[in-house]
Amino acid sequence: MLKVQIIGPRALLDEAVRELHTAAVVHLETMPEEYINESDFLSKLPIEREKLREKETLEKYGERLRNFRALLPQPSSYRTERVALDDIHRLMAEFEPFEERAKNLRARKDELIEELSVINKYEKLLRGFAPIVSRLGGLKNFDITGLTLEKTREDISGLLEAEVSRVTEGIFSIHVKDIDEHTLGVVLTYPRGFGAQVRALLSGKAISEMRLPDEYSEMTLIEALKQMGRRKAELPGLIDGLDGELYSIATRWYSLITGVARAIEDALDEIGVLSYAVATKFAFIIEGWVPAEAYGQLNGRLSTLFGGKLNIRTLEVAGREREAIPVYIKNPRLIRPFEVFLAALSPPKYGSVDPTPFVALFFPAFFGLIVADMGYGAMILVFAAYMRKRLAGKGKRFFRDLASVFIVSAASAIFFGFLFGEFFGDLAERAGLLHPILFNRIEALKTLIIVALAIGIGHVLLGIIIGIVSHARRRDLKETGAKAVYLVLIVSFLSLIGVMFGLLPKAFIPWSAGVMAASFVALVVLEGMLGPIEFIEALGNIVSYVRIMAVGTASVVMALVANRMGQMADSAVLGVMIAALIHGLNLMLSVLSPSIQSMRLQYVEFFSKFYEGGGRLYRPFKKK
Repeated sequence: MLKVQIIGPRALLDEAVRELHTAAVVHLETMPEEYINESDFLSKLPIEREKLREKETLEKYGERLRNFRALLPQPSSYRTERVALDDIHRLMAEFEPFEERAKNLRARKDELIEELSVINKYEKLLRGFAPIVSRLGGLKNFDITGLTLEKTREDISGLLEAEVSRVTEGIFSIHVKDIDEHTLGVVLTYPRGFGAQVRALLSGKAISEMRLPDEYSEMTLIEALKQMGRRKAELPGLIDGLDGELYSIATRWYSLITGVARAIEDALDEIGVLSYAVATKFAFIIEGWVPAEAYGQLNGRLSTLFGGKLNIRTLEVAGREREAIPVYIKNPRLIRPFEVFLAALSPPKYGSVDPTPFVALFFPAFFGLIVADMGYGAMILVFAAYMRKRLAGKGKRFFRDLASVFIVSAASAIFFGFLFGEFFGDLAERAGLLHPILFNRIEALKTLIIVALAIGIGHVLLGIIIGIVSHARRRDLKETGAKAVYLVLIVSFLSLIGVMFGLLPKAFIPWSAGVMAASFVALVVLEGMLGPIEFIEALGNIVSYVRIMAVGTASVVMALVANRMGQMADSAVLGVMIAALIHGLNLMLSVLSPSIQSMRLQYVEFFSKFYEGGGRLYRPFKKK
């Protein structure tokens, strides 16, 4: 990554910013305040009043477009149209009548949805009250009031009856009916002259007067019920009609709205970049970072367009600036999906190691070793391929990459399933179609443990070696030496273990013991007491790889249980159903558990030996 400085006449600033925006390779940086303060001729570039007015106008346009787009349903397919900056004002004027139309349609739709909600709320109550009210409908000079009462407070009904009797001097009628399991409906009839006094009683949390909406307030309850029924039947069609009109507007304008919104964002970005620049009386200066591979092309582009009036040069990076160099992560297309594993971590520090290529190798290998079943692998492969196709649109890269990771991992599971002779457990082996090439996992647990530990030793030692190389490249001698001694200590200890188990000749004992003692002392000198703790941690990390055997064996056993239980069933159909149910559960576990264990082995056991976070991602100034 190269630090660059671009210098040119202030009159060319806007044009230069547009070209940098189009080039999309410069990660812009603000000039340090102390650098400006120490200079007699440099100052922050003041933004002209005209630019500020333009910025304010564009921000208002952006807010309008966000609101406009929120009113519209997103079309099933659309392509964002390219819009030139000069066309923004004209297009915003064209949008205006359709914005207003969309607002009116959406407001009307919200009213109808609210009306439907109110009808659904009241309809159940009205149907409960209807039989009673119909019997009381002939009473003249009497008010009829509907109430709802919580069943847990039924004691209130007696108190209510006594109070109403007192207020109306005994001239009243009360009817109680179950509305639902939680609510009682109460209908009171009383002379109209006592209306105010009766309503004054109805003020408690357990009692709610059923007031009809304003449009039904002049109707009787029976009339209201009939009218609500008619409206309930009409409203869905009216709402669908409004949705159709909104979709028609969206189909015509959504692509252009999105294009204008992107153009506005780009224009605001270009105005915002002015705050990064500093200036003298006649010139401007912009600084940033450019990948070394892109510098030549950028230099040629600016030279061609500005005929030498713009000067671009590289700057020497001071020691204190190395921590701030942005990280440009670029991997081959085949392993790029595995960058999803970096999403859970801060970016790697500049000059350290990008672990993506190693994850692309080891994650599928560990996943495949744990699942190791051709049937499960094939089903995971089909599902992952389907999801990758479904997530082909823009803005879904994370999930699309995750699906790609599982496609590779499923292929690994199929490969190891072939070597271990597994297809939904021992289903293919029973049919004589498949047999273990390496070994049967159930019968070779000891061998699997040894294989898992060997993988752990190789993986952990590789992580330490990567750490040594990373520090050596940056000439960090102390850390390089500490990592190297750490590696020697672990290898010497493992060689002693190898002698104990008869894997190495006894002649190794004095050499291994001597090297181990010397490296232990050296590690304490270089790292203090943290060194021995890291040594013990590394041994624990190696043992942790036994989980590859443990989780894989559990999956095999569950597959065998599914086949045995299916065989024991009274009928073939029932047997297939039982086996399919258990295999389905095991399949879900075969996606979740191996993924978690494989990720843990990467993050905890492997990355801890070399990964250095705290970096800043390279974010070039580019158009939306």
